[in-house]
Amino acid sequence: MAEVWRELQKKMPAEQAFFLSLLLAFCQYYGEAARGGNRRIEGGDPGEWNVSREWVEGALRDVQGYDLRVALFRLCDAVDWAGLEEAQLRRPARDLMRVLERARRDGRRAEEVFDDIFGLQEGDGLWLSTPACVRELIADLLGTKRTGAVADFCCGGASLGLALWKRLKTRNREMRFHGEEENRLICDIARINLYVHGGGAGEIAQRDVLEIPGPSERGGYDLILLDVPKGRNATELCDHRDPRLLWFDRKNIYADWLFILDALYRLGPSGTAAVLVTPGALIRSNEELLRKQVIENGWLEAVITLPFHLYPKHYTGTELLILNKAKRQKDRTIFIDISREYEQDGTNCCRITERGRRLACRSFLRGEEIRGVSAVCSAEELRKNRYSFKPLQYIRQEEEWEFDSDLVLKDVAQVVRGAQVARRSDVAEDGDAYFLNIRDIRGQRISLESADRVGIDSPVCKEKYRVRQDDILITSKGTALKLALAEDLGDNVYISGNLTMIRVDPEKYDPYILFEYLNSGQGRIALERIQSGTTIRILSSASLERLKIPAYDLERMKSVGARLKENQLAFYREEEERKWRFWEERKRLLKGLEGLG
Repeated sequence: MAEVWRELQKKMPAEQAFFLSLLLAFCQYYGEAARGGNRRIEGGDPGEWNVSREWVEGALRDVQGYDLRVALFRLCDAVDWAGLEEAQLRRPARDLMRVLERARRDGRRAEEVFDDIFGLQEGDGLWLSTPACVRELIADLLGTKRTGAVADFCCGGASLGLALWKRLKTRNREMRFHGEEENRLICDIARINLYVHGGGAGEIAQRDVLEIPGPSERGGYDLILLDVPKGRNATELCDHRDPRLLWFDRKNIYADWLFILDALYRLGPSGTAAVLVTPGALIRSNEELLRKQVIENGWLEAVITLPFHLYPKHYTGTELLILNKAKRQKDRTIFIDISREYEQDGTNCCRITERGRRLACRSFLRGEEIRGVSAVCSAEELRKNRYSFKPLQYIRQEEEWEFDSDLVLKDVAQVVRGAQVARRSDVAEDGDAYFLNIRDIRGQRISLESADRVGIDSPVCKEKYRVRQDDILITSKGTALKLALAEDLGDNVYISGNLTMIRVDPEKYDPYILFEYLNSGQGRIALERIQSGTTIRILSSASLERLKIPAYDLERMKSVGARLKENQLAFYREEEERKWRFWEERKRLLKGLEGLG
């Protein structure tokens, strides 16, 4: 199948290859072809299939069920049949029919073939279906739930909901399926997929989750699945007539939280929802009040951090929220991180390893804490962290050591975010001041060689942005966390907004001790916990100010810190001397060789 699919894609758009594959597979298993009807080209080679709109519509004419027939014929309308008349397309289309016929004659079930076709389009990122490894994980986590129906919102082709529906159906043969999707054509594809998987009594409805729900839609479901659509997480203007926003007083809300609230609004009093979101939903300050409501109501059962790049063309992380209105232990939430449990899936994407699935299930189903993987937290712990849902903030890592301290960074240091990036017109080769950016931190030192030069009268040259000796610089924005401890750089060095400056009060703490802590494995874990963002990480000044640091005896710190400083300066002097000797010796050795000396 994969080989024929690739050949089709060379000749037609991936979307057209998908539509055609679904239609022809359905015809093979449920249409005229399955009954041995007239399907070949008259007078032609016995192996030649008559792949045309007329044949497909004829093959489908006896399909039962009005909604299914409408879905099939609308999908038929979406196929570029005129293009298929071209000679270059006839051969791969007929090859596809032969592959499908062979699969049916070999006893492969229709649902297996359809799963293959959906898997091929998932690999191409045609529509962002929930990856198979995520579907399997959710089925493992929720596969023992007692319910009469599965609801799949923003269902796409319904693959996510069907994975759990089939698992639950082994215990309840009357299990019902309800899917919802905004796009009409994708609704049709979901209806076809549902029928093939044996869900003839199920339903697929066309609905936009962002529209205000009616009163009758409240509390109607006991099990909801929702993979928040990628690329839809724009800021939405709040309509306070929306019953889902009853306790929300902000002007704007990110769309991902409207999807989460929709699931909560439509869950029954004993319902459970599994919602897939990007990491921003766990920590953004704009929705802190909403996270607070979820915690104080005792609805958050678990948060699971999944590996990066599970979806084609999307390199962000994925978080799985398990919301349970009938949670037994209201004050307890399980946080799980399996982000490092991944492997390549044969395409450009990753998938969750078997070990990752086992660790997640063991933590969730048993409520077990595994160091470096999971933690069970009380509501009070979440209150202390401003209702952050980020698992990394609560899971103790294997290399961590514990310290008992109430000291936070703002108690001993001033934290200042840098100036906005200088205008191009402010940058001058002969400028009197240096304007530091992320690239100017190299190997925990500040390099002025690569820094922009600006005029001393530039608006970025304000006293609060000026770097002094022993200031700690840290990246406030970027893909990697970088730190440097400032040497004596002169009076005219300033920082950009991509950097944050920590100026330690030496009467309260030692800057060299603080730098060593922040740069240690323990410190970097602590800093990573308070970062927001996915690919581009953000480290806010407010988060830094609340960062807990170890408390040491001040005199002892000063003594050790002074020796650290002396040792560091001696190392830098020796390094500079070695560089000077290298270049002098090189120059001496090459002297006299024409063109090299």
